[in-house]
Amino acid sequence: MPTQLCHDLAYLKRLLSQAIRLHQPNNMEEATMLADTRDYIMYLCLDAQEDHSLARTLVHQYAQLGLWLRKMDKDMPVWKDEKKAFEFYRGFIFALEQLLSLRHEITVLPAEKISREDFMRSWKKTASKLGL
Repeated sequence: MPTQLCHDLAYLKRLLSQAIRLHQPNNMEEATMLADTRDYIMYLCLDAQEDHSLARTLVHQYAQLGLWLRKMDKDMPVWKDEKKAFEFYRGFIFALEQLLSLRHEITVLPAEKISREDFMRSWKKTASKLGL
C-alpha cells in the first residue's frame, strides 16, 4: 500500500524544525503536536518497511536530514536546550535510516556490512577484539 504521508525533503525539514521548536513542550497541546511530528516520521519509516523503493528514497532523505541538522546545529547560535534537541533528532533520524538500510540491505558506505551474514562475519572479529 503506498504511503499517504509526504516524504518530500523540504517538507521533512519543516516538520523537524517544528519538532525542535516543540522539543520541550509547555502544555498538552504542544506535547501532542510534538508526539505527532515524531510519529509522522516513524510511520513514514514503517510504511517503507514493505516498500523497497520508498525505503531507498527515505534512506537518502534521512541522510540529507542528518547533514542538514548537523549544519543547523553548527551554523546557528542556539541555546543549550536547542543543542540537545538537535542532537536528539540527529540520533533519531540516524536510527531510522539505519533500520531501513538494514531491512532492505541498502548500502550507504562502500565497505558497509549490510547483510546479516556479512554482519555476523564482521561481528565475530569485532567481539573477539573487544573481549566480548
